Amino acid sequence: MTPSLRRPWLRCVRTLASLRPHRVRSLSSMALARQRDVTDVRRGLSAWSGESVGELTQPSAGGLSSDTYLFQAGGRDLVARLPPLGEGLFPSYNLAAQAFVMEALGEHGVVPVPEVVEYVDDEDVLGAPFLVMARVPGRVPTDNPSYLVDGWVHDAAPDDQRALHDAFGSVCARVNMCDWDAMGLTFLARPGGTGLDAEIAWWTQYLDWAAAGADLAPVRDALAWCAAQAPTDPLPPALLWGDVRIPNIVFDDAFQPAAVLDWEMASIGPAEIDLGWFLAIHKMSVGVGATTELPGFRPPDEFVAHYETQLGRPLVDLRWFEAWGAFRSAAIMVRLAVLLREIGLVDDLRLQERNPSLKLLRGLIGS
Repeated sequence: MTPSLRRPWLRCVRTLASLRPHRVRSLSSMALARQRDVTDVRRGLSAWSGESVGELTQPSAGGLSSDTYLFQAGGRDLVARLPPLGEGLFPSYNLAAQAFVMEALGEHGVVPVPEVVEYVDDEDVLGAPFLVMARVPGRVPTDNPSYLVDGWVHDAAPDDQRALHDAFGSVCARVNMCDWDAMGLTFLARPGGTGLDAEIAWWTQYLDWAAAGADLAPVRDALAWCAAQAPTDPLPPALLWGDVRIPNIVFDDAFQPAAVLDWEMASIGPAEIDLGWFLAIHKMSVGVGATTELPGFRPPDEFVAHYETQLGRPLVDLRWFEAWGAFRSAAIMVRLAVLLREIGLVDDLRLQERNPSLKLLRGLIGS
């Protein structure tokens, strides 16, 4: 997940604004409902750094995933990341694990990541454990509006768009190809192992937690389809980035990755899980305002083929893995709807069963 709700899921909320009597309030109300007291955060970061910290800024409204603060200390531009205030999109937040993943990736030169300055486990400083990273200069593709319809990626020359798209694919492949066992990342595996059975079991438990007793037959039926149709041939386990999206990368002026962000969904499993997530989320992004792909981007089939060349093996059963990515997004929507209602941004839970994730999922599984 990202430090905020810079997500196709948030655009889902906006598209629902026209559905009466469903009422969607301003995004600023969500930010105010979930923000920590900035004075307290500044005081805590000053105590941590040993000097007075000035103005804090946040990259966008949020707080349901993780809280992120940009600040300066010791003559450096830094980023502090905290768990959400109150309940969030996931049952728990392991910032120590995220720090370890980034340190391992950086140490082994797998992909560029932010420098981890310190993980602080002392809750007395900011009221919760927190992670401090160096802020990486560069540009991040926009999420709202999507980089597919506006912003510097949309406005770039086709050759530059192609460079960015290919660099993104290379990042994904390098993550999936790294020696995660030798890097000490075995702890990221699901409790049941690195196969699809463990992956499905984890997300089944997540849906049960997110639904909080609600029936949600369309979502559960989709899960049943995914479980029944899951590929049975074993696939090699890989390090999974988790939230595989172009807006989770900081790019330099040459359209090359300067830092790969957001490792809170990292796990171990078949590389197809990462590609399926990207294909599903990207397809939904194209469906929200963009009528075509960007002219410089490779068509999906060509992108997959290009990725396979870098991975060194063919990808299998991508239709199932794309459906699995759509299901995971739909399951997160179930939880998101609860949080949005709790903070007063929406009046009901209609979003749980009326969103682009489920629409895409139904199309993929033919229901």
